[in-house]
This record gives sequence, C-alpha cells and structure tokens, in this order.
Amino acid sequence: MSSDICVQFGKRIRQRRKDRGWSQEELAFRVGMDVSYLSEVETGKKEPCLRKISDLAKSLDVTISQLMRGL
Repeated sequence: MSSDICVQFGKRIRQRRKDRGWSQEELAFRVGMDVSYLSEVETGKKEPCLRKISDLAKSLDVTISQLMRGL
C-alpha cells in the first residue's frame, strides 16, 4: 500500500463514491468538476485545493476531517 497522501486520499474518495453506488460522472457532477480531474484525484495524480476537498466532503456527506483522518 502506498504511503503517498495523494494516493491514499484518492483511494478514500473512490471508496466513498463506490459505497454510494455512484459513477465518477455522478460525483463529478455533484461536485462541479470534470470527470477527468476527478479520475486524476482518485489515482493520486492531482492534489485538489481545499475548496474542492470541501465540495467532495459535502457531496459524500462526510466531514473534511473524516476524509483526512489517518492519512
């Protein structure tokens, strides 16, 4: 398992999304970001800004601290 925080964060986003049964398209629409950008966040290739992290948390109905805990 990679220890890179971006990779771990992306895996957490992907898992939360899948737990909801959402496609990348669905989450990207809810957050207001391009699907390609979300894909890169989920693979750890992009580092979202705090505003996007907040939008992701709200869309996934969790707090920012829940997304970041243990990373």
